[in-house]
Amino acid sequence: MIRLWNRRGGALLLAVLSTGVLVWSAIFSRQQAEERRLDAAVLGQLMAVSTAAAAGNLTVEEQNELWNQASQQVGAQVRRLRIPIVITDTLGNPSSSAHLPDDFPLGPTGDLDDQALREFVAELDALRPPFEAPGLQVHFGDPEFTSRLRLIPWLQAASLIAILGSGGWLLFLSFRSERERIWSAMARESAHQMGTPLSSLVGWLEVLEARPRPRGSEVGEPDLIDEMAADVTRLQKVSRRFELIGHKPKLEPMSVRATVVHLRQYFEARLPTLSRTGKIEIAVEMEPEPPEVLGNATLLEWAFENLIKNAIDALAPEGGRIVISHLGPNGKRSVFRVLDTGPGIPPALRDKIFNIGVTTKKRGWGVGLSLVRRIIEDMHDGSIRLEDTGRGASFRIELPRHRRGKRGT
Repeated sequence: MIRLWNRRGGALLLAVLSTGVLVWSAIFSRQQAEERRLDAAVLGQLMAVSTAAAAGNLTVEEQNELWNQASQQVGAQVRRLRIPIVITDTLGNPSSSAHLPDDFPLGPTGDLDDQALREFVAELDALRPPFEAPGLQVHFGDPEFTSRLRLIPWLQAASLIAILGSGGWLLFLSFRSERERIWSAMARESAHQMGTPLSSLVGWLEVLEARPRPRGSEVGEPDLIDEMAADVTRLQKVSRRFELIGHKPKLEPMSVRATVVHLRQYFEARLPTLSRTGKIEIAVEMEPEPPEVLGNATLLEWAFENLIKNAIDALAPEGGRIVISHLGPNGKRSVFRVLDTGPGIPPALRDKIFNIGVTTKKRGWGVGLSLVRRIIEDMHDGSIRLEDTGRGASFRIELPRHRRGKRGT
């Protein structure tokens, strides 16, 4: 459900951002077009007056009337755009001003501060030279909206980055979703393919069990048929695991301690074969009845089995110790640790050890830890991370705690 919301949310976010940028660009372009139309009207009127005056066909009164009309149009534009204007005499003494910043400093008498006004004139002249008329100078600056226009490229760049980022995120989620669908399909197909030979093995075991069993050559020697039956049962469990990994399982209250104790017994019976040489000790350091977690026993057994098997491989052939412990609660989760005293994980691989294809083994596939993370994080809404240790590898696992009175999910 969370992954589905991520994909839908990403698509919705991308659509909203794209629509917002397009609407904003359309409104901004329309405003700019209207501004340019008004500017063209004023400039056209000024050009018409100038052309008529230069032609010499107008009387002085008519020329003055036209220039007055043009100056009114220009004044209206100046007021609309709030262009800052300061008029001074030829010596630079301010005589009048308009459209100054709202926070312009005032003098002791409440009028505009003369020194500040002179400094403002210098700032305007730095932008462009003043317009000179007989006996006066007109100093002017940029309209108010010009400062906002300077932000437009940055806003457009930010919007573009946001859209590209959202698109990349959505693409990543899409690739990840596709990879998960392939994983699920392969898991289900594997379970299906394993079903037929398993059924045959079960049938052959029933035939063997119906025959008289040979006596063991030594007292305490394990019964081979019983061991074969146990391994067939385990293969059936593996098939069941592949079925469950393909979809979100139902989570029920369960004991992690019981699961890891069972795994310890399973591996201890096979350690002489798995470790080849060197003594390997598997220790379960948990209170007799640690708090239950909400989980799927089959999948969590698979996850802890992978961690323990990796630790055994890391400890062979010198040997060492594996410790599975319960560290206590952390909010709504219970914290566990799987630690070994092996050589550890190389620094270059620590940040990507959970990625598919990343492995420290010469003939490894790099699937085990990726599978563990999928089980713990995707299937159980928990977390797993590799801890910093001086020696060996230490994995911190957090699983949702079961609260009394709350049913499974």
